[in-house]
Amino acid sequence: MAVEMLNAWEEEAVAMKRRDLMKDETQAISEEMLKGTLKPDMDRRKRKNAIRTAVESVRHGR
Repeated sequence: MAVEMLNAWEEEAVAMKRRDLMKDETQAISEEMLKGTLKPDMDRRKRKNAIRTAVESVRHGR
């Protein structure tokens, strides 16, 4: 189940960014899942913000 959720979140990130994700960006999403920031029962807006924050943190070096 976790792999399917991670793949779904990565697909959502690809759709938001309108490009393929870099390896670091996909790792950032999985790290957020491990930290507990991304959860399966999150509402849509919070989930998108968490994914966007994870991807942007890689691009801005945070």
